[in-house]
Amino acid sequence: MDSGDVIPCLNEDWSFAGCKMFEWLAGLMTSFLASSAFEKPATAMPILVIVWIATTLGMAYLRKQFPDEERGVRNMCMVSCGFAPPGIPAPAKLQPRWSGGRISEVGKTSMYSQLGLEDLRHMKATESAGLRRF
Repeated sequence: MDSGDVIPCLNEDWSFAGCKMFEWLAGLMTSFLASSAFEKPATAMPILVIVWIATTLGMAYLRKQFPDEERGVRNMCMVSCGFAPPGIPAPAKLQPRWSGGRISEVGKTSMYSQLGLEDLRHMKATESAGLRRF
């Protein structure tokens, strides 16, 4: 289709209840890990099933919060661990050199000084509107 139309769900993976296979398997593994907390996992089966389904649906909900789905979740996790995500510039949270604080002085050779933008900052509102007081 060269008309620019987008076919919804064309590249969509297999899903059940809106959750992909990886999310179902991750939920199952979480319930297996949670079963080690009980002496008799068979008696705690309703709790383990709830853990399985809640983990699966929670992962699917988190994935759907980002427009690029799995990549967005990966980038969020990497930033929270302190790593810059691959393929994009590091976010401001990981850039200590980028500060919101003011600099004390602008260099004389900078483009800002050469264009005379410093004078515009100190101009009064009446002067900027073209009305000069005499």
